[in-house]
Amino acid sequence: MTLQSVKDILQVLSYGAVLFGIPWGLYQHYRAVKREQRDRELGTYNALDEKYIEYQQLCLAHPELDVSDVPHPSPPSLSPAQERKEVILFTILMSIFERAYLMYSDQSTSVKQRQWSGWDDYIQGFCRRQNFRRSWEVSGTTFDSSFQAYMAASIERSGKGL
Repeated sequence: MTLQSVKDILQVLSYGAVLFGIPWGLYQHYRAVKREQRDRELGTYNALDEKYIEYQQLCLAHPELDVSDVPHPSPPSLSPAQERKEVILFTILMSIFERAYLMYSDQSTSVKQRQWSGWDDYIQGFCRRQNFRRSWEVSGTTFDSSFQAYMAASIERSGKGL
């Protein structure tokens, strides 16, 4: 085998490496980007889920208050201190709602769109509750302005369904 034929073989191999290596590298990069996106989405979901579970634990710790996702069929009369606790607990819940709104409401991925759809339905359920709306009146101005606009529209919409 001559030096020229070795050179020709190496040149063909280098072309093959470029021809197959670049697409393979691009494919691997695409997979890594998708994996990172999925991991971020899962991280967002887990963070919200943890906050929601913490809120549910607060609801269990205060069964006398009507703050859980299943409204009390005939809520008891509350003392002023209990009414204040309701406002505080609902403000915690509103903070979770705000986080969900900011993380999911204007996203384009199907996972985030499905997540937002569920959160939106959940928020609408609370917006139909009088004690939640009273709590929003007290503390709603402390949130992100776009979230405030979303909540105002949701409360308006839910009030029409009463």
